[in-house]
Amino acid sequence: MDAVEVVRLVSGGAFVLFIPGLAWSYLFFKQNEIDWVERIALSFGLSIALVPLAMFWLNYVFRVGVTFVNVTIVIVLLILIPVIKLRYGERIASLWLKKRNIQD
Repeated sequence: MDAVEVVRLVSGGAFVLFIPGLAWSYLFFKQNEIDWVERIALSFGLSIALVPLAMFWLNYVFRVGVTFVNVTIVIVLLILIPVIKLRYGERIASLWLKKRNIQD
């Protein structure tokens, strides 16, 4: 194996097996609620659970094929959903409440 293939395997493995779970672990547990060993273990477990379940569900319900592009899109969405919630959650909630108060 050359160096490019090793870098590709390590970065791809982290992208599939670690980063989605890490994003969701920050959504479930705040910064100082769990230590880093628990967060790493939880990140692997959540990623191993979320990525295949999302792909199986999309394949079963919407007949979305399991291709490189589809898996990449699902993983990026699994990463972005908790990031957006953590970053803009309060702003979205306040806008939602303002909209509901105006309509009532």
